Amino acid sequence: MRWYVVKAVSGRENSCREYVQIQLKAKKLESFVGQMLIPAERVTEVKRGKKVSSERKLYPGYIYVEMDLNNDVLETINEVDGITGFLGADPRNPDPLTKDEADRIIRIATAATPDEQRRELVQMPYKVDDRVKVKEGTFAGMEGVVAEINPTKGELRVMITVFGRQTPVWLEVWQVEAAT
Repeated sequence: MRWYVVKAVSGRENSCREYVQIQLKAKKLESFVGQMLIPAERVTEVKRGKKVSSERKLYPGYIYVEMDLNNDVLETINEVDGITGFLGADPRNPDPLTKDEADRIIRIATAATPDEQRRELVQMPYKVDDRVKVKEGTFAGMEGVVAEINPTKGELRVMITVFGRQTPVWLEVWQVEAAT
């Protein structure tokens, strides 16, 4: 079985997945389909003084499906209301994910904790002692050296010279770029 990406109407991913499973079962095609994943993260916010937990889709509008590709399965999935097709150039022969892409999606979707999930989501392109330039925030335009990396939070501690003194600043990975 290979992994494919099914495009669905954003906000209806869960119901589309359920309907696909019902239709596959009704047509006795469920043996051709393995897992169906909708990667999401748990988000906790404070609203009106109370903590509220909710689930936020990491890739809105997409369902990851492990399946053996055949015309009957393809047709059944495409017939479900809310499904807009498969990712790929040819709608009759969708492109499967590579092994690396599929493994990454599985790790994200099955992560036990939010920290593990974030570690998978955030790619860390820097190493300790790399020179970086701050793109956003209070220190925008300044350059510094990466002193520490926190891959769990996707943060870097960058040593920036402010008024002639080395100052440690915690920045998220997206706030910096490689210095030229």
